[in-house]
Amino acid sequence: MRSFNSDLARFSGQQFTRRIVYPMAGVMVVMIAVVIGFLVLSARQQNALEVAASTRLATTALQVKAREVGRNLRDYTIRPDVYENLHDGIDLGWAVTEGNVGANLYTDLGYELVFAVNSKDQTIYSLVEGVPTKVDALSIMPRGLRDLLHVAAIQPDPTTSLIKSGDDVYVVAANGILPPSIDRSTVKASDLTMLVFAKRLDDKFLDRMGHDYLLSDLKISLDDAHGKEASIPLMTQNRVFLGTISWTPPKPGDQLLNYIVPPLGLALVVLAAFAILVVRNARRSTSALEASATHATHLAHHDALTSLPNRVLFRERLDIALSSTVERSHAVSVICLDLDNFKEVNDSLGHGAGDQLLQQLAKRLMGCVNHHDTVARLGGDEFAVIQVGASQPHDAEELSRKLIDCVRSPFVIEDQELHIGVSIGIAVAEPIDGDPERLLKNADIALYRAKQGGRATYRIFEAKMDAELQERRGLEYDLRQAVLKNELELHYQPLINLEKRNVAAVEALVRWRHPLRGLVSPADFIPLAEETGLIVAIGEWVLETACRQALEWGDLRIAVNLSPVQFRNRELVETVRQVLQRTGLEPGRLELEITESVLINDAAAALDILNGLKALDVKIAMDDFGTGYSSLGYLNSFPFDKIKIDKSFIGNLSDKEKSGAIVKSVIGLGQSLNMITTAEGVETLEQAAFLRQQGCDQVQGFYFSKPVPAAELPLFIDRWQVENGEGTSVEAA
Repeated sequence: MRSFNSDLARFSGQQFTRRIVYPMAGVMVVMIAVVIGFLVLSARQQNALEVAASTRLATTALQVKAREVGRNLRDYTIRPDVYENLHDGIDLGWAVTEGNVGANLYTDLGYELVFAVNSKDQTIYSLVEGVPTKVDALSIMPRGLRDLLHVAAIQPDPTTSLIKSGDDVYVVAANGILPPSIDRSTVKASDLTMLVFAKRLDDKFLDRMGHDYLLSDLKISLDDAHGKEASIPLMTQNRVFLGTISWTPPKPGDQLLNYIVPPLGLALVVLAAFAILVVRNARRSTSALEASATHATHLAHHDALTSLPNRVLFRERLDIALSSTVERSHAVSVICLDLDNFKEVNDSLGHGAGDQLLQQLAKRLMGCVNHHDTVARLGGDEFAVIQVGASQPHDAEELSRKLIDCVRSPFVIEDQELHIGVSIGIAVAEPIDGDPERLLKNADIALYRAKQGGRATYRIFEAKMDAELQERRGLEYDLRQAVLKNELELHYQPLINLEKRNVAAVEALVRWRHPLRGLVSPADFIPLAEETGLIVAIGEWVLETACRQALEWGDLRIAVNLSPVQFRNRELVETVRQVLQRTGLEPGRLELEITESVLINDAAAALDILNGLKALDVKIAMDDFGTGYSSLGYLNSFPFDKIKIDKSFIGNLSDKEKSGAIVKSVIGLGQSLNMITTAEGVETLEQAAFLRQQGCDQVQGFYFSKPVPAAELPLFIDRWQVENGEGTSVEAA
């Protein structure tokens, strides 16, 4: 018997070792490997973060140095004595001695090259390392300086760029010589004499920059950054690669490994010993396992970030609420919430700030509901509330208004005040059909309509919303097919020159001829195209088709509208350039119309795009002028050639005290800025006569012609020329 018991004990020990010890040993090995791998990855990540931080710092440092060159240059270009002695002619004695435009620029400020270039691109004054020298600036910097001078001539402030001369790269700034006493609007950009300062990116320059910004071992190279630990590219304004600046970044990750590996090894040994003790006392760890299971169950039903119920627990509680309402005759509402502008918080401040915002939001939402309501985080910035009450949807509406006000209050994240909104969709369960899937779907549909309605609001689901959503999806599918099947076409509305009484231009307007729906209104499909991103492809098709058809109409100018979505596309300038190249249309015959809304969000980016388009020699018109917030400021800052007066003012010309005065003022403004003015929506003879009397240049509207297909446009132009020959006035038209 004793032998049997001994064998049984040995067997039990073997089973315990095989089933417990070996797996635990394997787990320990895996854990050690994971910890080591995590440390190595963390070290690499810290090294990468340091490289990224130093790269941003180096980029900022170079930008600051460039702005410093521009500020130094500005101090000279606004001086009246510099204008008097360097503008038309050159007083060499004054420049070298009295004018302080001599050796001091090299000895005191470190500018190796200084040039004064007149309006004919002739170098009238030059300093090379502080010594007056007769050299041609454009021959010293044959690539880039001419373009920089032309761009700087139309800018009031100095324009900077990186330019290569021989084997050297320079920070170059250019600005027109013009004192504040002279109104810039009275001087043509082509008549300005440009002053140029150039500083070489040499070891002295880089040492100074590295000392100021704590960057070690800065070096400049004319090749790419292959094999270098940290570098930034040197690019011209036209994105031409000139070389790189590289440096040796700190490596905090490697330092961390050197610091933590020895104690970590000791800790792992201790952990292994502790694990053996845990295995020996496994039978005594039942309570710990139960606690772990409870915690795992909690994690399976709650959101790890906010501790709110997750989608799984939300569905369970919704099923319970729907089943209980059948017995108690209570109504159930599902309220879906989606944050407005949350993506901007993540993009600007990082996901850490976004997580803090969600945690604060969860506390606010919990403070708005009753204890028997359920607040859940479904994912991302989507939340939902289950509300049970006898008075629905009134209770849900009251709670929704409370939630909107609660979220509207600013959030304080990292000492910054953040303002967001919330859009809410409400769905009330049917008394008989309590399908949770349908209830959630209906709440989502209502949420979508709330976002369409301007955000920071709520909508209650109605049956027609589902039908409208399906209709919208069908229209979106048909629109995608229309782009592929070439169902779009262009109509053209003439623009009449009131002085010459001829067709000055035509505006291209896209139309969709659906095989079943017929001619679909642009008001129905253009917003849909903008929302889905199809407007980019449609806009490029419109642009190319209009340019090709314009080739058949002599020298007639063609106007094409640009959607705000198109304008935000950074490839817009290149797209226009390629279309002009493919079609062969003269750039001066193309007129691009933009609305003021495209300038509001990012004025600096908009200015870059407009300058790029102007560089192609196309014309720019501001459409719907007068309907925005800052039209006058935009006219002063952006390179527009034309103002299009919105048709809302033309339609109210009968009220001469208001709309008439506004139209008259806009026309006068266009004349003073040397811009063409075009009035849209002219529908009566009286409107045309009033506009001609006030000096408006062009008009368009149904009084003259509706938009016509391309095939009918030549007939209209021929008929117009016959009916409106010399001596015919608008009043007689």
